[in-house]
Amino acid sequence: MDNLIQVPLNLPDVRVLSTQRTEQGHWLIHVESMLEGTQCRRCGREIRDLHGVDAAVRLRHLPLFDVPVLLEIRPKRYRCPYCSGNPTTTQRCEWYEPRSPNTKAYEQWALRMLINSTVVDAARKLGVSEETIDGLLDRWIERAVDWDAWERLGVIGLDEIALKRGHRDVVALVTVLLAGGGVEILAVLADRNKETVAAFLRAIPEQLRHTIERD
Repeated sequence: MDNLIQVPLNLPDVRVLSTQRTEQGHWLIHVESMLEGTQCRRCGREIRDLHGVDAAVRLRHLPLFDVPVLLEIRPKRYRCPYCSGNPTTTQRCEWYEPRSPNTKAYEQWALRMLINSTVVDAARKLGVSEETIDGLLDRWIERAVDWDAWERLGVIGLDEIALKRGHRDVVALVTVLLAGGGVEILAVLADRNKETVAAFLRAIPEQLRHTIERD
């Protein structure tokens, strides 16, 4: 009996090219962007003159059946016909940040693993170094929220993440319950002080503030 299944990556505008197992037993999935064009880094105009691809970028993605998953992509580069010297710009995909070794989906999942835990404990659960978790937190602390992506907020959660044992050094994780189940990370605040949390709540646009059911 065939025991193979197909599992969607749930990443926008991506085509799977191949899948293989690494020597460590991890899944390595080669993907490419299906988007055409990008914005010139110099003039900001839309450009579509393809000028090859960058070196491969390998990113950690959500595990599959407790097996680590890695994605590898070679970002497209485009030449600008408008700027002097015709500079090239690398296409950016919305599902990962250029300087991050992980997909956004993996980082959101890893952040949830930190709730009511410490960096040491979370690193042990995820099988990564403490430095990896520290880097993840640095990328998410005080990240600007794209409020335009939200029509309503519903239930907002405020959870604590202890950076060290003893809960002496704590940041605050702001989450939103999703209608289909699960939660999404809105922000990671630098501390749990009342003033910090109040400042974040005041920054929520008024029309969205009225959609909050409870926090």
